[in-house]
Amino acid sequence: MSQLPFTRLTPLQQTILEVVGKYSHRFYRSDLAKLLVGAKSWPDKELPEYGCFSSLRRKDVLYQIDILLQQSYLALDAFDHLIVPQE
Repeated sequence: MSQLPFTRLTPLQQTILEVVGKYSHRFYRSDLAKLLVGAKSWPDKELPEYGCFSSLRRKDVLYQIDILLQQSYLALDAFDHLIVPQE
């Protein structure tokens, strides 16, 4: 199955890919979801992406992360941190 062009992904999916690319090897799946929904338990509220999808539930963001993993837009490194695979 071929990947959709970046511009055909949803705004949430595009943001997920941009954040993972910007902060490669930093986030576990659940940590990224916490950041994007603006969870009070997230320690670094100064990141510009903090809470940019506060209208969503963490579960919804995790679902989109899993879709991107399944479609190979994202991968996990040896420590289960999210990365954008190199082609």
